[in-house]
Amino acid sequence: MAIQQARIVWLDWMKVLAILSIIWGHFFSAGYEYLYVFSVQTFCVISGFLYKKSPDWKTCLQKCFWQLFVPTLIFSIIMQMEAYLRCVAMGMSYDVSWPWFFQWLLLGHRWCMGPCWYFYSLIVMRLIMQMMPERKWVHALLFVALSAGAIALHHQGIEVSNANVNVLVCMPMFLIGVFLKPLKSVANNLRNHAIETALVVVAVALIYLCGRYNGEVWMYLCGFGHYYGLYIVGGVAGTLMLYVLSLWLGRLWHSDMMTTLAKGSILIIGLHIIWVRRLAELPDRFWGEDLLLSLSILLLFIPIVQLCEQYFSWLLGMYKMK
Repeated sequence: MAIQQARIVWLDWMKVLAILSIIWGHFFSAGYEYLYVFSVQTFCVISGFLYKKSPDWKTCLQKCFWQLFVPTLIFSIIMQMEAYLRCVAMGMSYDVSWPWFFQWLLLGHRWCMGPCWYFYSLIVMRLIMQMMPERKWVHALLFVALSAGAIALHHQGIEVSNANVNVLVCMPMFLIGVFLKPLKSVANNLRNHAIETALVVVAVALIYLCGRYNGEVWMYLCGFGHYYGLYIVGGVAGTLMLYVLSLWLGRLWHSDMMTTLAKGSILIIGLHIIWVRRLAELPDRFWGEDLLLSLSILLLFIPIVQLCEQYFSWLLGMYKMK
């Protein structure tokens, strides 16, 4: 019988905190621009940190299809159906051509997949990584090339809401995660409260500066704000902040609930927007209420993830290759 690999507590917490920041950011309450400095970027870094190259192209394509594309397709249909049924219930028209919907989804257009655009981008990133030799200098050149492409689009004033194009801003952060993989042992064993506190203080200061001076970071539009350097600094700073917070929280408490939420990352990111859109219609909200609503949405997913883990594991990206 295969031995199940022990889960990394701080990594579970880090995923959950990143998910919470994404949900909270979608309420667009006061200060949301600071959440956008690092929320999706952290998931890009985590994806790179956990990335393992497939042994062959067949395995790579199977994993991309079953673990990422199939959930993206299903979640996208669910989101469209929810919007359609709501319009019907309210006596409003909702025009959607399903043949066009599937065509635009296959082409990577974000409007038909909502937050699932990141999973589509992740497919493209995995395919690119599969083509590349596992050499640091190759990854460094790729980082430079992608960054140059993002900067070029920015200077031309081009905003494209397409998951294929968004790879230009997602993959550099993904590659940072790949570069950080050799530090896994250090990350697991850090136990110096003075260093940890200093890292958090510096990270928070950088997030504040990037949020204040770099403008809004719309990654779904292949945007990085005003300055690419601040985009990278802010993303790394936010990832570092969540890492240290995850160390602290993991030392205080960890349970099966956190593991469940971490395992349900794809499902939660993919479908949370349905609840956010409805709750965001509540009047006179402030940032604290939006945080509580975000926590409520997160907790609401616990039984849903548990159900899927038992009967529909492929919705969690856990489809096993045969």
